[in-house]
Amino acid sequence: MDLYWYMMAMVVPAATVVVFARLTHNKYVAVMLTFILFGASIYRGFYPSEWVIYIDSASIFAGYIIVEIFDLDNFNNEDEE
Repeated sequence: MDLYWYMMAMVVPAATVVVFARLTHNKYVAVMLTFILFGASIYRGFYPSEWVIYIDSASIFAGYIIVEIFDLDNFNNEDEE
């Protein structure tokens, strides 16, 4: 069961940053929303160890890098033909 927490800590925060970046069209707002979401869950005590929190932080950074590299926060209204 511990392996589940570590695997989820590697994937979910990065995916959350990407989804929020696509919804808000701003990578900084996406990172802040993700930190607020995971900060609230840490405050409520949903994490079994400190390592999961460290991996979450690294995953949020990885999500930011993914948004930066693939330019996912920009949205073009023009039809590309």
